[in-house]
Amino acid sequence: MPDPFASALDAIFHGPGSEAAEIITIYGQHIADVRIVRSKADRDARFGDGQMIAANCTVDIRRSQAPELNDGDRLLVGAIVDDAFVPAEELILTGEPMSDIEGMTWTMGYEAVELSR
Repeated sequence: MPDPFASALDAIFHGPGSEAAEIITIYGQHIADVRIVRSKADRDARFGDGQMIAANCTVDIRRSQAPELNDGDRLLVGAIVDDAFVPAEELILTGEPMSDIEGMTWTMGYEAVELSR
């Protein structure tokens, strides 16, 4: 009997809103054929007595595809064209990876890499 959590993750990571990616770790390891789901939710942030709304950019990555993530790892995000990965954007992972309760997905912050970098 297939794992229902894995089946649900397959549907999420291959459904609308998911993207093809490759990871280049801070150690130089290259991980191909990764699927990601990005989100940009606003969050409330307290600053002294004031409150502000800050953008919170996160990405979800399956732990089966990336067993370990580190602050500074790079994500090349793109599309599969004629069975080949074509990168279109580069992201830098920031902060510490957080695992979901089942231990199947990482959630991590990211920043887009500027072209001048």
